[in-house]
Amino acid sequence: MPDANATKPAFGLTAKIFVASTLLVVAVLGITFGVTSLQANRTADASIHRALLSTRRAVDDYLAARTRTLGRASTVATDVPQYRQRLLNQGARAEALDQADDIRGLIGAAWVLVTNSDGILIARTDYREQYDRDLSIAPLVANALSGDQTSGAWLDDVRGTMYLAVGTPLRDRPTAAPLGALVATYQIDDSLAGAIKQATNSDVVFFALDTLGKPVVVGSTVPAQDISPALQSSVKAEALAADTGGEGMALAASLGKQHVIGLAGAIRSPAGDVRGGFVALRSRESELAAFNALRRTMLWAVGLGVVLALIFAFVQARQIAGPVRRLAIATRRVQDGDYSVDVAVQSRDEIGILSQAFKSLVEDLKEKAALVDYMMQASGSAATQPITSMPTAVRPVDGGQLRPGATFAGRYEVKEVLGAGGMGVVYRAYDRELQEPVAIKTLKPEAMAGGSVALDRFKQEIRLARKIAHRNVVRTYDLGEQNGMYYLTMEYVEGTSLKQLIVSRGKLPVAVTLTVGKQLCRALEVAHAEGVIHRDIKPQNIVVEPSGFLKVMDFGIARLANPPQGKGLTEAGVSIGTPDYMSPEQLSGAELDPRSDLYAAGVVLFECVTGRVPFEGETTWALVAKHLEEEPPDPRKFNPDVPGPLAAVILKAMAKQPADRYATASDMHDALARLG
Repeated sequence: MPDANATKPAFGLTAKIFVASTLLVVAVLGITFGVTSLQANRTADASIHRALLSTRRAVDDYLAARTRTLGRASTVATDVPQYRQRLLNQGARAEALDQADDIRGLIGAAWVLVTNSDGILIARTDYREQYDRDLSIAPLVANALSGDQTSGAWLDDVRGTMYLAVGTPLRDRPTAAPLGALVATYQIDDSLAGAIKQATNSDVVFFALDTLGKPVVVGSTVPAQDISPALQSSVKAEALAADTGGEGMALAASLGKQHVIGLAGAIRSPAGDVRGGFVALRSRESELAAFNALRRTMLWAVGLGVVLALIFAFVQARQIAGPVRRLAIATRRVQDGDYSVDVAVQSRDEIGILSQAFKSLVEDLKEKAALVDYMMQASGSAATQPITSMPTAVRPVDGGQLRPGATFAGRYEVKEVLGAGGMGVVYRAYDRELQEPVAIKTLKPEAMAGGSVALDRFKQEIRLARKIAHRNVVRTYDLGEQNGMYYLTMEYVEGTSLKQLIVSRGKLPVAVTLTVGKQLCRALEVAHAEGVIHRDIKPQNIVVEPSGFLKVMDFGIARLANPPQGKGLTEAGVSIGTPDYMSPEQLSGAELDPRSDLYAAGVVLFECVTGRVPFEGETTWALVAKHLEEEPPDPRKFNPDVPGPLAAVILKAMAKQPADRYATASDMHDALARLG
């Protein structure tokens, strides 16, 4: 008579094989279903991509047609002599504004501006108080004054809006020299996106690029808060700039229950720079509607098979659950360090074999634990090895001032002297190798008087500063030496220093101050991320371009001023900067961190809204004492129109203790951004 116990393992193994076979069948069905779904998705994606390419071209054509219409309307309007004469009447600005308003309404523009033949602003309908500004460098104006009608993106950073603009020359006859320029715009917003959706049957999102190159929604047919995260993660300014073949940039996002696929295109300035773009969107669900119905049927079939398999597996699991549970408890005890467990499983099936193997494993663990204890009692020591270096001496050599017309360092043609400062002379030059203008700052021999240590410190700062590539920072190119004279090459920027702006205009409007503050914080944010502390933030080192962009100069240069003799590369106790804007810790020679730049930024904003610096003294030492001892005055004392929240931001930035200021430039930027 056969042994009953002998049949149990066979029955158990057979049942397990049956369960495994059932699960395998279910797995095959699932794989088949998955492959079919994948193929359907690929087919849908290919169809969507073709539709998106067509939609992207349609959006480009729509914008181009709208721009051409605005350009033709501008040409027709400015061909009327009476209109042209009233527009160019600088003696009666109100009349010029009225005529600009009439033309704006006539051609259906969002706003227009008009300049004279020198590019000086006569009237602007959106900022009606502006006039006499030099816009000759703006590409739209410059091209129009050259006789060409051009178009491109126009960003309004103050209002956070984007426009497409057309610059049209104003002249008596086609062959005559332009008497001025007319710039007309139409806004990129939700209504424009809606009109394009009606024409293309696709959702459209328009975005502008902020100072960090991140997309900001300016017009959309879908909720901006839903699509913004996908734009932030998928849209890259570099990829948009490189897209010249019309293939676009792919994007995927979830909008509620809809999964959409998008294709992005660039919107460029007249100079070809990317200022924003658009994304055409289509839903995958609509393309997969027929397949989804079949998939639901298949899901029901697969689900039924899984349920039946699980029921049978549950019945079989009851027979093996007990031994497995005891093994699991024993495993937990071993995991907690208790090796005195005893697994009482005596069966001859796979569970019995597993229990025997587990017992052997526990014995091995006991032995290894004992060995580890011994090794820990006998362990012991560590060693360190110092690293030293030996600087080499550098002998500075005096150099004379360069003359316009001279060739410097074999490649730079000196054009003019831009200015002189405490560390050297700045020239505008032309780089013959790169075929572009540059700025050259020659360094006085005494600036390098610290020998090799000063030079090493300076090179270290320049290496960091060269990594800063941001449109709010004047780019540092290289450090060179010619006949004993050290010099820096930098990006050449045409514009007005913030100091000149304050001196000429006095107090700046709150909206302008906020724009300056936010862009200054963006510049400091990217510099601090690279480990660069400016140390000499002041209005003289901040340039405002005609387009409204702000650029901070001299990153990596301020560290050279007044270097200690024979000290290390990161010596504390060095006072560098301009006393009017220096933080208390900088004036006292303490170690600096990025919050010192934020103090100077607070002083700059104070000067913007009041027209003066917060502390004044008859002597430098008196000024230093006020920075160290006196609390900064409330800017509303000198300008009652300063909003309380803005005054609070300025005073927080100028707190005596670094810990009481904003922790980062990003935090200060966000505080300013909340004000408008």
